[in-house]
Amino acid sequence: MSTRPSGTDADIFQALVEHSSDGIALLDPGGVIRFTSRSAERILGYAPEERIDRSAFEFVHSDDLSRTAEAFSRCLALPGTPVTSEFRARHKDGSWRDIEAIAVNRLHEPAVGGIVVNYRDVTVRRRAEAALRASEERLRHLFESAPDLIYNCSPAGRFTYVNPTAVRVMKYAVEELIGRHFLTLIRPDYQHRAGEFYARQLSERTPNTYLEFPALTRDGVTIWVGQHVQLVAQDGTVVGVQAIARDISRQKEAEERLRQSEAHYRSLIERAAYGIYQATADGRILDANPAFAEMLGYDSVADVLALNMKDVYQKPEERAELVRRHREPFVETPPSGVTWRKKDGTLLTVRIKARSVDPDVDGPTCFEGVVEDITERRALEEQLRQSQKMEAVGRLARGIAHDFNNVLAAIIGCSDLMQIRTKPGDPFREDAEEIGKAAERGAELTRQLLAFSRQQAVVPQVLDVHAVLRAFESMLQRLSGDIVLTLRMLGPSPMVRVEPGQLEQVVMNLIVNARDATPEGGAIDVEAGTITLGPHEASRFAGLPPGRYARIAVHDMGSGIAPEAQRHVFEPFFTTKDPDKGTGLGLSIVYGITKEAGGTVTFTSDPTQGTTFEVLVPIVEQTDTQSDG
Repeated sequence: MSTRPSGTDADIFQALVEHSSDGIALLDPGGVIRFTSRSAERILGYAPEERIDRSAFEFVHSDDLSRTAEAFSRCLALPGTPVTSEFRARHKDGSWRDIEAIAVNRLHEPAVGGIVVNYRDVTVRRRAEAALRASEERLRHLFESAPDLIYNCSPAGRFTYVNPTAVRVMKYAVEELIGRHFLTLIRPDYQHRAGEFYARQLSERTPNTYLEFPALTRDGVTIWVGQHVQLVAQDGTVVGVQAIARDISRQKEAEERLRQSEAHYRSLIERAAYGIYQATADGRILDANPAFAEMLGYDSVADVLALNMKDVYQKPEERAELVRRHREPFVETPPSGVTWRKKDGTLLTVRIKARSVDPDVDGPTCFEGVVEDITERRALEEQLRQSQKMEAVGRLARGIAHDFNNVLAAIIGCSDLMQIRTKPGDPFREDAEEIGKAAERGAELTRQLLAFSRQQAVVPQVLDVHAVLRAFESMLQRLSGDIVLTLRMLGPSPMVRVEPGQLEQVVMNLIVNARDATPEGGAIDVEAGTITLGPHEASRFAGLPPGRYARIAVHDMGSGIAPEAQRHVFEPFFTTKDPDKGTGLGLSIVYGITKEAGGTVTFTSDPTQGTTFEVLVPIVEQTDTQSDG
């Protein structure tokens, strides 16, 4: 049961009016204010007594005056009917406030006798609404003018909104897209993948995703799209998706061109005959091509990446010099190259051209290098220099031999005359004989010089190697002296084209050398047979093409040849023997004869295993032998 407040009805009415949140005014038919509530002061700042008997229209903004007057006229014409109006009214502080008013004509009611106006200040609300409209307008303009495709879809994947860019790019009308399933715009070969991707986003409630896929425009042209999709949720339920997509066809084309370019240059690097590598200043290998790995004797690039360049150089100071010069645009090794060590320990000579690469932020300084294996070239160049030296020495030897022969002829002639004029037992006769013997030894030396210089006429013939060796085996046994000599004939006898006597001279010189190097009680092994050189094997014998060769090997059990002497062994007049044991022409003559026959001579030497000389001469095939006949 309610309790009625104390006081008269007039007091209650007065309290309600004065404390109302709205302003309340009573106007006469002319719009003059006859009453205004105290609550109105909160709205426009005027005390009630400041507005009584003043026209309500003098507080209305001039731009809104006609509209407000029209609403007042309508109120006069419709007694008892509420009429709403909005206008701007001047506050006491001079500012303008947005007013929302409701007027009711109660002139016919004796208790009221006027027009009752309830009004309120809606300035804040109107400004918020204006800001919202402006924000919506900006967003709308942003969406409508954005270079990206922007659209909304229902949870089922059907378009509910598309911006003009989506219409322009996909070449569909708006009405053709609204309600259409977005998967129908994706190229058929990619639809299943895209469908699974977005189904997973919905099921896992992933807020944001990014996917690139090919789409088809209305005229069937493929474009690549990069798309961000965001789920829209309300109260934990997905009510739609928002998407921003971009045509990335040019980017994809650029990426494909870049990929093809990278693949092209990677192919060039992978197939390059030269070794290519990248390493840090401290020697860590970052990348390399297969030729680099093969050059070092490794099976794969992965094996090389475990190395450090410091382990590759035989002489660390050679690499240190390259690193020291890293600020130069390009760093090259000397023309003679530097020495590297292969996986199996063998040495090779390489030439390097490298450059330093600017490091990334806080990254290490790197080097990119191109490496050429010049081991074989250096061997050929050395062989050429040796040949040129031998040729020069040969020309000198010819001149000396001819002049020396003339001197010897006079000495031998005088020796013969002295022996004729003296009787046996005469001391002068013995001296003459010794002079003659010494002159004959000198003549033998000149014959060797002429043979070395190839001045003598050479008439090569096809010879059976085994037969030649058997024919003077006894002489070889006598030459070896107390050293045990073993002669082995291996396989069918090879046929070679050599001047008669030169083959014997080659073997005799090698056995004499072996005899002088072998200690008492040692042995000399001689092998004769056939060898077939493939491309790999031929690289051991500089200048020889692959093919079949006659091979004569002479092995002794001596102490080997000192490393510093090995490069000089085939030079004329070079010898490590005492002056009374050799002239230094023996191996030079061997070298000259084998080269003249189209072959070569090489050797291996080890202090613990002795020395082995190998002579290779091209085999004459049966057809060549028959043509000679």
